[in-house]
Amino acid sequence: MEYIDVYDEDKQPMHIVRSKGLIYSTGSWHLSAHIWIMNSEGKLLIQQRAFDKETFPGLWAISVAGHVRAGESSLDAAKRELKEEVNIDVQDSDLKYLFSIKRNQNSKYGILHVHDDVYLLQYDLDLEHAKLQMEEVVNVAYIDPFYFEKCLINHDPRFVPYAEEHQKLFDYLRQNYVVKTKM
Repeated sequence: MEYIDVYDEDKQPMHIVRSKGLIYSTGSWHLSAHIWIMNSEGKLLIQQRAFDKETFPGLWAISVAGHVRAGESSLDAAKRELKEEVNIDVQDSDLKYLFSIKRNQNSKYGILHVHDDVYLLQYDLDLEHAKLQMEEVVNVAYIDPFYFEKCLINHDPRFVPYAEEHQKLFDYLRQNYVVKTKM
């Protein structure tokens, strides 16, 4: 059973630990780590979520993501999730913290309340030999970030819905990277 720390709406720890199920059923604020992987060609790695996931099954989404476990930092969770989902070992210095967002997401339990810490990893994952955690990820692919943005804005049903995180990520990439755009 996975245990998660409870936070308040302002991302302050409440010093309460709950099971993931109780976090979901009570709508407690909690923390997750989101990692976007960008290769040397400026493309983003996206993953196709497993078809039995509770949220957005089978849709293409963020490179890697997961809950921050009780007593764990979001940076430690990011490193753990990278290893679990796509078999990448990284050091703290490999991950660039970008921003945090507050997210309210509908689920079968009601509304989930999450603080997402968002990181960027520059890494060239060999897709042909990638070892994926099939319970979480069924496929991975690289995509031009601004083609991806266009798909999200146009509500392409293959992808998770466009959200604040996407907008902030694309703004960051525009300001900090020269990225070739394919339309």
